[in-house]
Amino acid sequence: MKKILLPIMLGALLTGCNETTANSNGDFTAQQKAKIEQIASQYIINHPDVLVKASQTLQQQQMQAQQVDAKKVVIANAAQLINDKTTPFIGPKDAKVNVIEFFDYQCMYCSKIADTVKQLEAKNPDVKFIFKETPIFASRWEASKYAADMGNWIYQQKGSATYAKYHNAVFATGKDEGKLTKKDINTIATSIGIDVSKFNVNNTFMNNFELFSKLGFQGTPALIVMPTNNITTDNITIINGYNPEALKKAISDLQASTK
Repeated sequence: MKKILLPIMLGALLTGCNETTANSNGDFTAQQKAKIEQIASQYIINHPDVLVKASQTLQQQQMQAQQVDAKKVVIANAAQLINDKTTPFIGPKDAKVNVIEFFDYQCMYCSKIADTVKQLEAKNPDVKFIFKETPIFASRWEASKYAADMGNWIYQQKGSATYAKYHNAVFATGKDEGKLTKKDINTIATSIGIDVSKFNVNNTFMNNFELFSKLGFQGTPALIVMPTNNITTDNITIINGYNPEALKKAISDLQASTK
């Protein structure tokens, strides 16, 4: 009712005021404008929830516009997202459905969603899970950068299976937000047969940072669910932050549409 009350009041004002008729060209007179402003101002004072709803609607529209823009960037960078040979992945190389995750081992919410991702890998062997090492906390905690470089190096040296062991073991420590150390990382790497004496930190994740920025991501985890072929803004899902249910649904929906 409140949504239609103000227009009715304004309409009554404009049609019922004989002393302030509109100009011949259809513009409101100065008196009409003043009365409109007075009524509108008083209405908003009496019904402040109108401003709240308007603000929420505007925010939702802005978020939707940002999502569309980000999806266009996804399409433009599909090859780098899906087929970058330097990026670790788990699952079939030629999968129809892809899940790309930008993450940091020191990120609390990356750690929280890691077990969900692991379970989804097991339940969806036809899906390709792609891991973009993005140590956004590198300037705060050295181990963030070290763990990312180690992960990429292990993948290049030993492939997907060994990378998966490393990746899952790091998150299984439960250490994040600065608690993960270089010693922890070396211990894990050694336990899966990696000679850490040969490891050299070399910032292998810089391309991921560039792509992360292009996509407008603000933090980790940031996930994209997208097909390999016939990619459109309608079949891409972007998930910012910890939202396991949204991730599960995006995978299930895309699998259904690509069968």
